[in-house]
Amino acid sequence: MISENSYRRVAKIISPHSLDGKFKIHVISDIAERFEKGETLYLKVKGTYKKYIISNFIPVKNRIALLKLEGIDDRNSAELIGKVEIFIDSVAAESIRSNLDEDSFFYQDLIGCTVLHEKINFGTVIDILESGSVDILIIENENKKQILIPFVDSMVNTSNIENKVIEITPVEGLIDI
Repeated sequence: MISENSYRRVAKIISPHSLDGKFKIHVISDIAERFEKGETLYLKVKGTYKKYIISNFIPVKNRIALLKLEGIDDRNSAELIGKVEIFIDSVAAESIRSNLDEDSFFYQDLIGCTVLHEKINFGTVIDILESGSVDILIIENENKKQILIPFVDSMVNTSNIENKVIEITPVEGLIDI
């Protein structure tokens, strides 16, 4: 049985696009080679990871792209898949970690990080919400309350991520402490 940790999220389907089964997707990976023709992706459909091969990938604008997968040949098939997340296997992800810039990391590296605010434990990163312009960290505090923090350099310091610690300095009024 393959565990949840065996996959790394790289994109999310926004909607079906065209009659031939393409998808409009939001890409979170900065590594374009992940989407080359013939590469393998996994779609998480109804809790199960289904393997697909890329037949075409067209960057559109910013982090939006069009994706065509083998075996999905019409709009109805694309609509049945729905707005699901797209993954690669973690072995493929880790194989290129050494190619990352010194201050780069995988989004998955943020999940589970301890969050400090003014050197005090603020909570834990439980997920990342990919929005149109700025991604959002979802942080859960000890009371199980979720706090949303924009993932921007001016508010999130990831310099200690190798120790699973990040620091936040949100703008005044963003959070109630």
